Amino acid sequence: MNRTPRVRVHVLEVGPLAVACYIVEHVADRKAAVIDPGGDGEAILGEIGKLGISVDGILLTHGHFDHVGAVALLREKTGAKVRIHKADVKRMKSARTQGLMFGLRIPDTPDPDALVEEGDRVAVAGLEFLVVHTPGHTPGCVSYLLEREKMAFVGDLIFAGSIGRTDLPGGDYDTLIRAVREKIFVLPDDTALFPGHGPATTVGEEKRSNPFFTGGW
Repeated sequence: MNRTPRVRVHVLEVGPLAVACYIVEHVADRKAAVIDPGGDGEAILGEIGKLGISVDGILLTHGHFDHVGAVALLREKTGAKVRIHKADVKRMKSARTQGLMFGLRIPDTPDPDALVEEGDRVAVAGLEFLVVHTPGHTPGCVSYLLEREKMAFVGDLIFAGSIGRTDLPGGDYDTLIRAVREKIFVLPDDTALFPGHGPATTVGEEKRSNPFFTGGW
């Protein structure tokens, strides 16, 4: 029996805020989607070269500077299309200004090639990502689901044992909590959650132990 997985997920911690950048590889096609290339673009390109794969698309969970810092370089070097929710385009385009507020130099980001919204099915690298609008951290936050693999790339919506910040411009605590409950916790308990920072977790684990939800989700 062939036990080779259809999808491999490679994780790099990039940029000054240690963002989890995901290279989601379609094993047979030798293509990948890159999710949230937040910085260290040369390191991301180096990993892609080492893996011997090509980049077929860049998917952004939201527009904060620490998640988009290497978008320009990756798009230039690979020609991959950049996708983001329309509500976070201005935020992505202001990445340089956001970075300066933290004393960081962030390259200007290009305009997105396509916009995503709730219910879209985005074909990238031979895979189909279901777009789920999960606002609260920012108005345009989305999660990208691979339903067959039971994988969800959730950005800064929810972390292992925590949730994303809601005190930044555009953030809203009640909206984020509702998004987790209505869009993420309805997924099978063994769905893997790949957050924007820190280790992966599962839906079931967060329902059981995340302190923001243990009082009842």
